[in-house]
Amino acid sequence: MNVEIALTEPQEDFCFSAAPYPAIVGGLGSGKSRAGTMRLLIKMMEEPGANGAYYMPTYDLLRLRAMPGLEEDLTALGLKFRVNKSEYLITIEGLGFIVCRSYERPERIVAYEVAHSVVDELDTLPKEKAAFVWRKISERNRQKLTGRNTIAVVTTPDQGVNGFVYEKWKKLQQPGYEIYKAPTASNPYLPDDYIAQIRANYDSVLADLYLNGEFVSLSMNKVYHFFDRKKHGTDRELTPSDVRIHIGLDFNIGGCCAVVFVIDGEGPIAVDEFVSHDTYDVVNNIAARYPGKRIVIYPDASGKSGSTNASRSDVDILSDAGFMVDVPSKNPAVRDRINAYNAMLSHNRLLVNCDKCPELAFALESQGYDKHGEPEKFTKHPAIDDWADCSGYFIHRKYPVSKPVVSVGVRFGY
Repeated sequence: MNVEIALTEPQEDFCFSAAPYPAIVGGLGSGKSRAGTMRLLIKMMEEPGANGAYYMPTYDLLRLRAMPGLEEDLTALGLKFRVNKSEYLITIEGLGFIVCRSYERPERIVAYEVAHSVVDELDTLPKEKAAFVWRKISERNRQKLTGRNTIAVVTTPDQGVNGFVYEKWKKLQQPGYEIYKAPTASNPYLPDDYIAQIRANYDSVLADLYLNGEFVSLSMNKVYHFFDRKKHGTDRELTPSDVRIHIGLDFNIGGCCAVVFVIDGEGPIAVDEFVSHDTYDVVNNIAARYPGKRIVIYPDASGKSGSTNASRSDVDILSDAGFMVDVPSKNPAVRDRINAYNAMLSHNRLLVNCDKCPELAFALESQGYDKHGEPEKFTKHPAIDDWADCSGYFIHRKYPVSKPVVSVGVRFGY
């Protein structure tokens, strides 16, 4: 069957790679997933009867991106197929089947055999979990073939130089592990402002990661490596005209840390900080320090169920005291919170009165990464991680970093 397939250069190199373990590492919107679905179909067409598997981080992503992408490519190739959405299974007439699985629960990757697999966004996982997922997928990839079985990876390099993908494909340089780069700009079908949105949303280090698919160091120098007292310092203080104030709050017995922000123009300014023994003490401190102000509190989401006290939850205590409480159902991923913080600092949209907030300023200057590549944590409270965390809850809630979305309908965008 002769079918003309429209592919970008990185997609074509990856799709027709003879390597058993090729990886296309690319920027957002570069067409990595499209490369993954098309490669899987090409491998299955090379030897009818060979089954395939497509993996993504969640079943929602499989349902919204992978399966529609496979259906679109199957239609473009003129292949007849049936979709069993409840089983996440696609059966292709004359070829075989494709099983779609999430690696939310990698221990459930069992009870089937395939010849070819594609693993989408593997580098969103920490190194240890990614290694476990890779092992489980490898165990399923055992259907006997005339040719060679393959496992391909399509991903953004989210973990940078600390991730499984960097170590497996870049650092070790093992035979058969070929890597292909796909910058965002290689996709001619993106909206005109897509790249500009990414540059505006992320700090310069992450912009390289998400635009060029670069393996960057995410632990260079310190966690908040863009903070500079001279650049981000201000003498702005809380004034009587500041009717509404915003408070980021971290719950710890004996050391509840709070940072107070006002919002001027486009950005927040940290103008005060204080420590309380427990949540009742937080309420008393706010009432004494900021009478007549409209208070919005952005607490640690664990306070919805936990408590620094013996009875009611921390969030209930704050709400019953008459404060507005803006709290998500669960805390954001630590890295998402850090990315939001660094984006604000990188674009100079966040200021800190270092005289009024000396602990916060010190925390932003000092917090580093531990041997596992995670932000340093301390057991004695209050500590530098508490000050970064409490202010980060507010930053992420009000100024989250969002990846621009490209619909499946954009030819190379999914």
